[in-house]
Amino acid sequence: SQSPEANSTCMDLPGADKVMVLLKTGATELYQKLPIHLLTTLGCTPNFLLYSDLNQTFASHEIHSAIDTVSTTTRSTHPDFELYRALQQHHSSNQDMSKLSGTGGWNLDKWKFLPMLHDAYINSPSHIDWFLIIEADTAISWLNLLLWLPHLKASENLYLGSQNVIGKSFFAHGGSGVLISRPAVAALETLRELEGAETYDGRWEGITAQSCCGDEVLARALLEAGTALMGAFPIIQGETPSTVDFTGLHWCVPAVTWHHVSPVQVDAQWTFQTQWVEKYGWERPMLYKDIFEHFVAPHIGETRKGWRNLSKDRKIDEEKASVESEQACEGWCRSKGKGECKQWMWMPGRCYLGKDVRLG
Repeated sequence: SQSPEANSTCMDLPGADKVMVLLKTGATELYQKLPIHLLTTLGCTPNFLLYSDLNQTFASHEIHSAIDTVSTTTRSTHPDFELYRALQQHHSSNQDMSKLSGTGGWNLDKWKFLPMLHDAYINSPSHIDWFLIIEADTAISWLNLLLWLPHLKASENLYLGSQNVIGKSFFAHGGSGVLISRPAVAALETLRELEGAETYDGRWEGITAQSCCGDEVLARALLEAGTALMGAFPIIQGETPSTVDFTGLHWCVPAVTWHHVSPVQVDAQWTFQTQWVEKYGWERPMLYKDIFEHFVAPHIGETRKGWRNLSKDRKIDEEKASVESEQACEGWCRSKGKGECKQWMWMPGRCYLGKDVRLG
């Protein structure tokens, strides 16, 4: 466990008190995914807010419902809120809400993004410069985040993340992490105030109903207020150390976020950061190459049985000789040279080549 002295040090780092972390989760996964965050990164975070689809108390921490401001009519009748209505019944009768997992959480999730940003702005102290939205399966490097932020201008309207596109809408992928400056949120809140909160919220409620994704809706609302997306990949990104492609584009870059991580992986990232800080202090960032050397390199061998290494840049058709055996597949990879093939994966009738290194 971390000593009070170490915990105090990480909470008192320059810039730490300027960040408000918004962790978005759901009532069905709360007890599985939230504890590890409270025991690790959030223990170093002076300011954080927890959002779900239900008002709850977890130990001494208040969990805010991110959808309470959605109109009563929508919450009562819209198909996306079937899980919400079931949660209300389960909660009132003190039932285990994890039993409802997998029954509509994705549909409900999109309604949380914009309302929780409104709530966070209203309930944050005025000295907060940055709002960082993460999810329960997102891991963040507190070290890398605090070393990165001084390179950004908190006085400007900034909206950063791992860029995705749907139609003509460019947006930051929510699970990878979304970083928004205070002026950008303030501009959005000014529009809401001028239009009237009830009218504004009703209009965006209609837009949300027609959209697939809440992170895309958030991007549109910020763009309406004058803030366009600034791509921050690969600093903010949505892979794990096992699935990310380690290339020269990433090698000397710090990674602030990882996505689709389990509680075990969140703990592993935290432990590695703790060891890193003990060795180098809080002034040296962890780069992709450091992640590779710690999490990937020890598990790479010339061959490995029964393992999917995610090679997918080229799949050799069944009629090719390379699919006849693993030795033939390996030979095909070697014949291509390291520029075209760094790893291979064979299964009966299939040979996959990969240009980049992935652990799998």
